[in-house]
Amino acid sequence: MVLGSILAAGCASAPAPRPLPAASLSPWQIPQAAYGSQRLYRVSYSGPEGEGSFRVTLRLVSPARYQLQAVDPVGRALWSLDVANDSGLWLNHRNKSYCLFEGRFDLSGVPLGPFPLLSLPSLLLGRVPAEPAEGPPPAEPRGREFDFRDATNRRWYGGLGEDGVVLSWTLAEGSTPKVWWMRRDDWAILSDRERNAQVRWREALRENLDREPARLETPAGYRLVPCGEQEVPEPDGPGEPGESGE
Repeated sequence: MVLGSILAAGCASAPAPRPLPAASLSPWQIPQAAYGSQRLYRVSYSGPEGEGSFRVTLRLVSPARYQLQAVDPVGRALWSLDVANDSGLWLNHRNKSYCLFEGRFDLSGVPLGPFPLLSLPSLLLGRVPAEPAEGPPPAEPRGREFDFRDATNRRWYGGLGEDGVVLSWTLAEGSTPKVWWMRRDDWAILSDRERNAQVRWREALRENLDREPARLETPAGYRLVPCGEQEVPEPDGPGEPGESGE
């Protein structure tokens, strides 16, 4: 498929696809047109550990079925995630470990931010990676602004553009902003105050899935680790030329 050949070539010059319109959706909802697709993202990271880059492939079958796979700039596997109905398999290829999970769980050191792993498709797609707490529905967006609290009482607020595209959001705990996200041109920029880190990513390629991906399997020799004790492999090396978005 095209995605595989582009991966092998390093995504040299593919134009960035535009965000999908979502005028009738809430900021945390993924547009229906996003399902049945696979997407390649180029990601760069800067933080206390240094700078690095990696690539992420998202295969999004449905809200309940997707895969995420991350590789370093030379194609070595970092981590993989396979989800079906809020349960699945997490593989840490650097540490040769895995965990089996059901429901939401957090991983320490996730380069894409301090969010439950199951929210990563929303984050990559430029939607808000959280939903309002159960109970009375949150107030409808005021014009092009939204504001709600999630199940852990964290506050999420931000702005929308034309066609319901999310332009920016802020995550606050109490009265203290913790994380900022913004869209700038073709890039998404995430700033994490607590970790003093910034992550930038760009969707380099989008294409339709011609079939549902096969379930990932645990490679021989990998050890089982409780999901709460898993850590994400850190990206290696400097960002690739042209990845800064400047």
